[in-house]
Amino acid sequence: MFFESILVEKRKVELRMDVNRFKAVLFDLDGTLINSEWLGTESYNYGIQKILNREINEVEKQYLLGKPFKALSDLFPYLSSIETEKIIEETLDYYRKYNHMIKEYDGIKEMLQILKEKGFKLGLVTAKLKQNATKELQNTGLYPFFEVVMGKEDCQDFKPSPVPLLQLAEKLNVRPIECLYVGDQPTDIQATHSANMISVAALWGEGKTERLSPLNPTFLFNNPYQLTQLL
Repeated sequence: MFFESILVEKRKVELRMDVNRFKAVLFDLDGTLINSEWLGTESYNYGIQKILNREINEVEKQYLLGKPFKALSDLFPYLSSIETEKIIEETLDYYRKYNHMIKEYDGIKEMLQILKEKGFKLGLVTAKLKQNATKELQNTGLYPFFEVVMGKEDCQDFKPSPVPLLQLAEKLNVRPIECLYVGDQPTDIQATHSANMISVAALWGEGKTERLSPLNPTFLFNNPYQLTQLL
């Protein structure tokens, strides 16, 4: 473990010395750029309560974070397709009723502005419906920073698969090794490593050190300013 730690730190130093190789910074949305996870949890809770007459517990809450609606089938395999559709409908209705309240995290807009001015291509991929993602980016003023925004409908697969990240890199016309990916969930780090990209674990939002550190992300950053310092 000691020697592994030395190798990891050595690799990070090498990356700092080779930042010119990076051409694009790719981002997750919820819990990374915008403070929306609270509403996602409330919405899931509302939909499940309406149909199943109970609230979600902490384990279920953590499992659903950052995942597409197909995660409902993993948690509740006994549900009929009609019941699942009703939960999704109630969840989306609640979410869209309150998503105007979502805000970006402190320092996000300034970080994106600096990266844009430095000439980096910026892209975003999320398992959220593109309509909702676009609205939230527009509401927070973040939308103009991104050359490509990919939503659920654009993805051939979902994290922890590397496929959506590779799709995004292709749309930006950059190679995976020229990209950093910034996310707040273990699935973000897993997908990034599988895509042969550099991983940045965002701890300023929903990201937690105890969940992300064991996956050995290339960088663990406590605030967005650290990313601009690196690049």
